[in-house]
Amino acid sequence: MSSLPRRSLLGAAAALSFAAPGRAATKVGAPPASTPPAPHFGAVLPLTGAYALSGDETLRGIQLAMDKVNAEGGVAGQSLAVTATDMPSQSSAAAAVKGLISQQHVNLLFGSGASALSYPATAAAELAQVPFIELTAPADGIMTRGFKFLLRTGPNTSMTGNLAASCIQTRFAKRRLGFLFNTGATAGAIAAAVIAALKAAQLPITLMAGYAEDTADLYVQTERMMRARVEVLLHAAGPDDTLALFQAMKSLAWRPDDLIGCGEGYGLRDTAAALGGALNGTLVIAAPFYPGKAESVAQAYEARYATPPRSAESCTAYVGAKLTFDTLKAARGDPGKLLAMLSAVNLPQGALLNGFGAVFDITGQNTASFVTLQRWKDGVLNPA
Repeated sequence: MSSLPRRSLLGAAAALSFAAPGRAATKVGAPPASTPPAPHFGAVLPLTGAYALSGDETLRGIQLAMDKVNAEGGVAGQSLAVTATDMPSQSSAAAAVKGLISQQHVNLLFGSGASALSYPATAAAELAQVPFIELTAPADGIMTRGFKFLLRTGPNTSMTGNLAASCIQTRFAKRRLGFLFNTGATAGAIAAAVIAALKAAQLPITLMAGYAEDTADLYVQTERMMRARVEVLLHAAGPDDTLALFQAMKSLAWRPDDLIGCGEGYGLRDTAAALGGALNGTLVIAAPFYPGKAESVAQAYEARYATPPRSAESCTAYVGAKLTFDTLKAARGDPGKLLAMLSAVNLPQGALLNGFGAVFDITGQNTASFVTLQRWKDGVLNPA
């Protein structure tokens, strides 16, 4: 017997769970249905280690969304709480998930702050059949494993690849293109998506160079780009290798005519603070960084944490967590109904505070999320 698609299964579950009382098939004298368990959220994130900033920024978005919902009366009359635990490495991810489920008794999970950690964390949640809402980890492969207990509210790396190809085609056609990337889970997935999109658009790459995620010095790779007379350099990077590229360019007294950054490193206020005016003019492909409708969230962030938002990840996490909480509210607080109801949400782009919508495909990916082209100027990331 052929299996039904994921959306059909979830939709059927939603229909069954909301059957009209008058049509229920219960027998006279049957015991009343048991009260569903209260929702107990856990967040599994890198709060220490190499991905700590991303994990902490994701957690702040979750906390701000929780604050907002609790100020509005909570869910089913109860205030929400989120138990966060650290997963600093891939080897710790599964244990972190299992600990939240077995020791803290969470029945809904948020993550992940980093694609490398999302793979094992979501696999552990799937094995335990606990719903996992991926908020910020973007690698395409996270959602292609056929998991039934996983949804992603934020954008994926294919969106970054497609926008990069579109930007090259419309703004920099016939220019000598270089592509530099680290081979980590996120930047490596961006690289694969970019290469596929450029190939589909028949846009040639003059020089392409990958390097290990923990590479500290990019002098050799940057010198190769200079010698190849690269005019437009596309760089997929984390925080450290973003700084390493600028250090190498300074040492070589060279910079391409245009630089397009994608990956976590290029969207951070910390990067802007470290590089100052050297970052001016750099294009960035990333999720929206607190657009106008999200100004209230930015204000709440600064009031709670005494600093402006550090990246778009907190805004992306806020929007995904708030969507989850609001859907749970519509489900009257029943965690068993969350995935089916969230999968059935249909909100057009622009409906959520950062401009996202909510339309989940058969894999569980929100296809109404997106990335945008932005530009750094004097420490501010603006639409380009």
